[in-house]
Amino acid sequence: MSSTNPTRLTETMGPYSYDCPASILDLLGPPGNEYAAQWREHCRQRLALTTRRKPAPGDMLVLAEPLTFTDGQSERSFRVVQSGRKTILRRVSDGVGVKISKLMSRAWTIVPPPGAPSTS
Repeated sequence: MSSTNPTRLTETMGPYSYDCPASILDLLGPPGNEYAAQWREHCRQRLALTTRRKPAPGDMLVLAEPLTFTDGQSERSFRVVQSGRKTILRRVSDGVGVKISKLMSRAWTIVPPPGAPSTS
């Protein structure tokens, strides 16, 4: 027999997923405890990463932390070759083409190509 009373989950119960949309976060009142406050901050941090502009071909993308690839090469700087659904990059050090999983959720900055108009 199944229950007719659904389990009510709240942010104070320890959610582990940080993909709450800004539209919902903006509706929330004060957090119920420190865990809820931290959860909201993690959600906002993820939103800040995933809502920035996508890299365009020619941009240089610089990761906050170096990434080590299966060939043992460690790299932070990449040139964007193709963007869209799948972003294809080339390592600056050796020109090898790479794909980076969950790119939009990682910390990185974009250095526009020389002569590109400023976005600021």
